[in-house]
Amino acid sequence: MKKISLILLAACFGILGAHAAKIVRVTVENSSASAQSNVPVVVSVSKLSTKSGIKIVSAAVDIAKRQIPSQLDDLNRDGSADELAFLVNLKPKQKLTVSVRVASDSSLYKKFPAKTHAQMWRKDAQTKAIVPTLEESSPTGNLYRNLHHHGPAIESEYMAYRLYFDEKQTVDLYGKKKHRLELMDTKWYPTDQQLTEGYGDDVLWVKATAGCGTIKGWDGSKATHITPVRNRTGRVVVSGPVRSILEMEADGWQYEGKSVTIKQRYILYAGHRDVEVQVTQNEPTTLCTGVQTFFDQSEKMTDVNGVVAIWGTGLQYPVTDNPRTKPQTVGMAVSVPESVLKQSTSDKDNLLLLLNGKNFTYYITAAWEQEEGGFKQSQTFFDYVKKWNQQVQHPAKVTVLFY
Repeated sequence: MKKISLILLAACFGILGAHAAKIVRVTVENSSASAQSNVPVVVSVSKLSTKSGIKIVSAAVDIAKRQIPSQLDDLNRDGSADELAFLVNLKPKQKLTVSVRVASDSSLYKKFPAKTHAQMWRKDAQTKAIVPTLEESSPTGNLYRNLHHHGPAIESEYMAYRLYFDEKQTVDLYGKKKHRLELMDTKWYPTDQQLTEGYGDDVLWVKATAGCGTIKGWDGSKATHITPVRNRTGRVVVSGPVRSILEMEADGWQYEGKSVTIKQRYILYAGHRDVEVQVTQNEPTTLCTGVQTFFDQSEKMTDVNGVVAIWGTGLQYPVTDNPRTKPQTVGMAVSVPESVLKQSTSDKDNLLLLLNGKNFTYYITAAWEQEEGGFKQSQTFFDYVKKWNQQVQHPAKVTVLFY
């Protein structure tokens, strides 16, 4: 009996060992003299697998032996995780060590409270009901009328953004009074009752402008739309507790005498109002991005290289869309890396930054004047933009080790 028990015990330890979590150490370093909160940390799962020697199915992130929210994201839809994402707070000049436990099964999976959200809804042609969808594609490049709120949308507790599914691909804004997730309740269009309860609203009339940080073509004098194309695709890549991700991809864009495939990946992290935008192309091009100047009154910030910002007041949407429309005040800004910046310019509707490159990352941010505890005047928003620009252009350094 004792021999059998020892054999069974050994077998149990063998089974546990086969799925035992391994530990990878990640160091995150803040090189600035300012504290930073909710700093995004993204680690390649391929690198974690190489360091740990296992195919990673689940992971857990610990700081000082306390687990923090994290998520594994499959970015290319092949069924395997590509990136591990989590957020940390860093003191000035701090070098923080984080323990990442990884396993080849689902044993480390844990569900965390939602802090971001992404959605896209297709309208049923017969019933007019809206149906959730993760990917939509069109050879015409235009599903503006076929999708509820005209394209995919993304939100944190501070702001929400939507992307128009047409040649404009405009980034539009939904402002929030209270810091919470709302789009599952309002679907971008709050009822009168929801407005009385303190819900946010669509706060920006974008027309055919760059809105808040939309990528555009450039014809030498003005921003142009991404058309004609062979096909356009919109995706909800991830909707998670740490971050949510949208993509807009145009194939066969006839531009600058080339057939260009261009994809924008929009990443919104928990605790953030700003969005990281990753641009990838099959060919280098000259593009532009910026902020619209279509307001009744506005103040502009253009004194920082690679940054344009505006604080403006204007109708939130046309009276023909909804007679309850009112003037709304918003702040918007764009920050691009100097490595792709060609020059700052403008056209009749936008403050613009001209970009030369193939693959690059830039950032957009926005605020609504009615946000509780938010920005109430242009100068405080512009001060925030200058500090934010330093943080996004000089991110924390991440190093992956193994023990």
